[in-house]
Amino acid sequence: MADGGAMIPLDEAFRILDRTLADVRLPGEVLPVREARGRILLADQVSRLDQPPFDQSKVDGYAVAAADEREEYRLVEAVAAGRTPTKPLVPGTTIKVMTGAPTPAGTARVVMQEYAEERGDIVRIFKHDGPENTRLRGEDLRAGDIVARAGATLDAVVIANLIACGISEAAVARAPRVAIFSTGDEIVDDPDRLAPGKIMNSNGPMLAALAQERGFDVLSEASLPDEKEAIIRALRVALERADMVILTGGVSVGECDYVLDALPAVGLTTHFSRLAVKPGKPTVFATARGKAVFALPGNPVAAFLMFHLLVLRAAGVMSGARPQMRTYRLRLARDFWQPRAERLYFIPGRLNEEGEIEPLEFHGSGHLSALSNADGFFLTPIGTDKINAGEEATFIRWTEA
Repeated sequence: MADGGAMIPLDEAFRILDRTLADVRLPGEVLPVREARGRILLADQVSRLDQPPFDQSKVDGYAVAAADEREEYRLVEAVAAGRTPTKPLVPGTTIKVMTGAPTPAGTARVVMQEYAEERGDIVRIFKHDGPENTRLRGEDLRAGDIVARAGATLDAVVIANLIACGISEAAVARAPRVAIFSTGDEIVDDPDRLAPGKIMNSNGPMLAALAQERGFDVLSEASLPDEKEAIIRALRVALERADMVILTGGVSVGECDYVLDALPAVGLTTHFSRLAVKPGKPTVFATARGKAVFALPGNPVAAFLMFHLLVLRAAGVMSGARPQMRTYRLRLARDFWQPRAERLYFIPGRLNEEGEIEPLEFHGSGHLSALSNADGFFLTPIGTDKINAGEEATFIRWTEA
């Protein structure tokens, strides 16, 4: 069996990954913005329009001119959203405008209709003081301003902003193509095949679902036996089409762990294979010819965690995104203690109504159901065996990994 290699800190694994994939880029393509959810922008996007594109009203109400504060006005026109004023706003007159409608030239304030009474063509105002209730042309963005920068992910907010600014198409990185394999003689995909010593293959479907949620193109999801040649054959086929290959199981140095031996047989260079992280110590990162391969632990919580920490980071680097992981410093709701502190420990936690971290019952990296009630993981650094209630810990929501 292959040597497991030196155990390295997670930060060093990040640096190795970023450096190794720095020159790898997925091909680009131009897509309608509406169809590009989850993709990474390849170039800065510049607004074609002012935002808002005209002076407009924030409320349903009555436009009045500057220095023309009085109790009654003559109503000369009503303007709905999508229309434009046709009458001038002169002292002593008002124009009724709906929310989002253009305000007439010279408008100083829109008095909310709740503070006015309309009788025929006369409008009586009860209250003049208050907000102006207007949005000025270009106060949010000007034509030529950058709406979204290269490396940004097209989520719902970015898509909406691009479309609002007149951008209907954009150059984006192609979705990462991924092949997923679960290894192990103990796993089955059919409950009817369960027998003593057998377990259901949950890792493959979990990783495929996570990849699809993040916009990956999942080419295949299959199971492999604990056979070196079977793993080699599967890798060779997958690397012909996939940008990334993810394996789970068989990554340690036991008698039936063949993944580390299979990697060099298909021309892959292994960059690390042991992390000072719990769960997730036997995690492998390898590359060849611009392709990335991750061999993750077979325990499901470890596989889940390493997908968020490493696989998503690699996909981002290959797509031109800026690697980042948003973390929070939050108080612990109760004491947490662990018996050994030689690795960076990730523990499932839930946020309570006070914004504190509630440590969840966690039996280790095989405790998949612990993730059902979790919002993310909190960390205990190397050398820390206890965090007292009220003390702060670093918290990561996996939606923001």
